[in-house]
Amino acid sequence: MMSKKKILALLSFLLLPILVFAHDHGNKTYGTKEEAKELLIRATNLLKVDEIVGLTMMTVQTGGFILKDLYPFCFDDKLTIVSHPYNLGASMKDLKDINGDSVTKIIMANAREGEISEVTYTFGRYVSGDNKLPEDYLDSSMKKTALYTRAGKYYCMSGYYNK
Repeated sequence: MMSKKKILALLSFLLLPILVFAHDHGNKTYGTKEEAKELLIRATNLLKVDEIVGLTMMTVQTGGFILKDLYPFCFDDKLTIVSHPYNLGASMKDLKDINGDSVTKIIMANAREGEISEVTYTFGRYVSGDNKLPEDYLDSSMKKTALYTRAGKYYCMSGYYNK
């Protein structure tokens, strides 16, 4: 049976998106740095409370972790994506930006528990959040900034596009 403290923590994570993001930002489809950071903080805090619930909530598209074109996700030391609303189980091994720079290596070398870092790279933006092939990107030369951190045995990130 879950303790009262754990139940309250889980409820706060479930209700927070309603309170914080209840106001839709009009027709804007791009998330902001602040929104990406909030999603990342919520996700990593939830992992601390209950790892299985945290990974599941980030993966299911009704889990409250998708806002505009933003969502947090995590991968493990084997470079397998363990939570992602579109690419669960994919490998981060070959994640490179358009210039061939390994974003994964940068994240793994610099991620620290309790500290949010940033890396900016050139990447495509999916059309309507759909998981499409690179040739189906809306724009294949957009700058994206990933906010990332270490959360226990996972590397977690949430990125936003620099318009």
